[in-house]
Amino acid sequence: MRTNRSWSRRAFIAAGLSLGGCARFDRPPLGVLHPPTPGNTGQPPVVLIPGAFGSILREGCSGREVWPGSSAELISSDYHGLEVGFDPVTLESRAGGIEACDLFEHGLGRDFYGQLLATLERIGGYVRCLAGVVPRVDQRNYYVYPYDFRLDNVSAARGLHELIERIRADYGDPRLLVDVLAHSNGGLLARYYARYGTADLPESGPFAPTGAGAKSIRRLLLVGTPNLGTMQPVLSLLRGERMGLRKMPEDVIATWASGAQMMPHPALPWLLDVHGGPLDCDLFDIETWRSNGWSVFDPQVEERAVARHGGGADGRRQHALLCDFLAKHLERGRRFMESLTVPAPGMEPRTSVFGGDCERTLARMVAERVGGRLIAREGVADIAAPVPGIDYEALMFEPGDTVVTRSSLLGRRSLDAGPARTDFESPAIAHSVFLCERHQQLTSNPSFQDELLYALLSGDAA
Repeated sequence: MRTNRSWSRRAFIAAGLSLGGCARFDRPPLGVLHPPTPGNTGQPPVVLIPGAFGSILREGCSGREVWPGSSAELISSDYHGLEVGFDPVTLESRAGGIEACDLFEHGLGRDFYGQLLATLERIGGYVRCLAGVVPRVDQRNYYVYPYDFRLDNVSAARGLHELIERIRADYGDPRLLVDVLAHSNGGLLARYYARYGTADLPESGPFAPTGAGAKSIRRLLLVGTPNLGTMQPVLSLLRGERMGLRKMPEDVIATWASGAQMMPHPALPWLLDVHGGPLDCDLFDIETWRSNGWSVFDPQVEERAVARHGGGADGRRQHALLCDFLAKHLERGRRFMESLTVPAPGMEPRTSVFGGDCERTLARMVAERVGGRLIAREGVADIAAPVPGIDYEALMFEPGDTVVTRSSLLGRRSLDAGPARTDFESPAIAHSVFLCERHQQLTSNPSFQDELLYALLSGDAA
C-alpha cells in the first residue's frame, strides 16, 4: 500500500503555502522537512549499492574506462569491450583485470545516482567515506559499494561482506551494524548476503539459509529491486539492449553471469500462447533457447559471434563454449532466484521497499509458432495473429516502473490474494512506498528521497 505519512505532510505544507496566494507545490522542500541536526545522533553508516550498469568499470582502476566511458563512446560504442571472458573448462567468468571503481552518477544529460548522493550529503548530513580510512564517528557516514554488474551476484555478495568487515575494522567495532541502501539488482545481492553470508550457491539439493549476513545489517532499504525477477534480461538476451545509437549485442550479454540471476522466478509463468494460457516453456533450460533459435542460437547472432572470434573452426569452438557457458549460468540463475524465496524466517533484516507502480511493465510475453519455432512477442502490436476477445494488454503487462512490476518488488507471485505456498516465501516487508516514477529515475525522484531520509533518520525502519 502507499504510504500516507509524507503525503499528509506535503498536503499540509501545500495548503499552508496556498493561503498566501495561488501557490503550486511540486517538490517537497527536503531542507524544511529534514532540518539539520548536530552530530551523528546514533546513525549507523550507510552502504549504497547500485544496480546493473550503475558502477564505473575500469582496467585496473587506473587505466581505460570500460563503462560508461566518454559520452561519444556511450552513444556509439559497439560494446564488445563489455564481453566477459571465461575459463573454457570450468566456465567460470574471468574479469580480465577490469574492476568496479566508483558510482556512475551522471551521463548523457541524465542523472543516475548524483542527485541521491547530493541529497544524502546536503540534506541528510552524510559524509562519504572510504574503506580503510578511520572515519569520524561523530558524523553520519556513508560508503559506496561498486561491483562488476556483469559477474555473478554471489561473488558480489562476498565483496559486500568484505566491505562491511573493513568498515567495522575502521570503526573499531566488530559488532557494528550498517544500513544497506540497494538499488535494483543491488538489492538481490544484498538479500542473498543477508540470507547466506559468503556461502556459495549449491548446484543442487536443498538450500540452507543461515542469516549470516543479516547479523551485520540493521535495516535493508530496497529501491526498485526485482525480488521475483524482471523480463529485462530476457529481452536483452533475445534482441540485445539498445544503448545510445547502437545495440549491445546478444552474444556480449550472454557472457554476463548475472543476467540469468535477474530473470523471472521459475515459479512464475513468463510465456503465454495466443489464447492467453501459460506455455510449458522452461526459461532456465538451455534447450528452450536452442530449440527456438533464440539469442546465441539465432543464426544471425551465431554468424556474427563466430566471425568476431576469428571465424572458421576457432570461431565455432568459441561459440560452442559460449552456449555451454549460457547453459550453466541459466541453471545457476534458477537456483539463485529460488534461494531468495525458500522459507528463512527471521533471517533477513528489517526491510523497506521503494518503487514505482504507475507505468505499464512487461510481466509476460506471448509466443506465436512460426516455421516450427516459437517467436516471443514483447508488445501487443507485435502479435501477428491475435485471437479476438483476448485482452493481451492485461495479460502481458502489470503496474510497475517499466522494468520491475509491483508484484516483483513486493516478492509476491500475484497481487491477488490466494492460498499461501509453504515452499515459497515473500520477503517480510516492514514498510513499502510506491511512486509514479520510472525505474531509471527512482533514485533521483524527490519524493523518494524524502521517504528515504525519513526512513534513515527517524530512528525507526518505517
